[in-house]
Amino acid sequence: MIKNNLEFRKDVAFINRQRELSYLAEYINIRPESILFLHGPKSSGKTTLLYRFFQQLEKEQHLDVKFLNLRETFTNVYEDFLKSFFHVEGKGEKKEKLTSDINIGFFKISSTVEKQILEKRADPFKVMKSEFLAANKKGIKPILIIDELQALDRIYINNDKDRHLIIALFNFFVAMTKESHLAHIIIASSDGYFLDTVYNDSKLKKSSSFYKVDYLSKEDVMEWLLNLEKYSKIKDYTLTRGEAEMIWDTVGGSMWEIQDILNERFNKPTDAVLALIKDKMRGMIAHYAEFDEGKRQVLRVIDEKETVRSIDLEKLPIEIPRLKELLRDMVRNNILYFDPTQAVYYPQGRSYRWGIQLFFESLL
Repeated sequence: MIKNNLEFRKDVAFINRQRELSYLAEYINIRPESILFLHGPKSSGKTTLLYRFFQQLEKEQHLDVKFLNLRETFTNVYEDFLKSFFHVEGKGEKKEKLTSDINIGFFKISSTVEKQILEKRADPFKVMKSEFLAANKKGIKPILIIDELQALDRIYINNDKDRHLIIALFNFFVAMTKESHLAHIIIASSDGYFLDTVYNDSKLKKSSSFYKVDYLSKEDVMEWLLNLEKYSKIKDYTLTRGEAEMIWDTVGGSMWEIQDILNERFNKPTDAVLALIKDKMRGMIAHYAEFDEGKRQVLRVIDEKETVRSIDLEKLPIEIPRLKELLRDMVRNNILYFDPTQAVYYPQGRSYRWGIQLFFESLL
């Protein structure tokens, strides 16, 4: 979230999140003793929340925040991981900034250290630990944030199939938090199955905290939509309470979708924008499920119950391995969200509920 002085007809809004900000403040002010996993549906605002939190907190405390968003990096093999985590700082190179307060999430190293790592004469985890130790000695709190860590899944250290990178990272994170108390480690992800693996790992379960960042509440959405100039810098139009209710009914508290609606509203009336969204979602579900009986059966139960557990699907005439495959596919394709702490499935937001409902109505 780079600060600038450019003028726009609409700006990106940040709404409330005081409960979440308070939780993070309490977490950071406790000596590191666990990995924090931020989870929640896709586009619920996890990354934006973290950016905003550390912008505020850096003004009050000495922090060394390293933020790595793996959606923005190509990571396919172990060497890609090294390039993502470590950056060789040349002579005269200015220290890059994500904002005026937060460093881009790379460890700055010399070309000599880089060569040692690539030649396997230096352990990258020891290099990171030395950075944390140095910060602690200076009275600075090190904080490592990784967004969408599951992007490193199926990567092996030096192509050794017995050395899974994710496992090595988690062992390192446990050592840095629970054992050495050197750094705060925060991992944000919308992949429920990835987090479920973490949640059920006995070692990680005893060394991790989980916190859900959900969509905005109706109260926050209404406050935003009825005060567009205050929160989004929009002066070209206002919304009536009825229009705000219609938007809530269509997309709920999904900030990204509301932002998109406000963009479209410059050129179309609210009801036309919302009609297009519903039709798009119906078409998306139709494209995904209309030729697959198994998908339709699962989505039919979701349409009836909205939130389901695996046991709610056991009576379907689908073999368990196939059912697991279908659920995993729906989560991976962001049709459903899986909450690992509650072991429940539900549509990725209110617009997806509309898409599923309208799809089945079109079959009648």
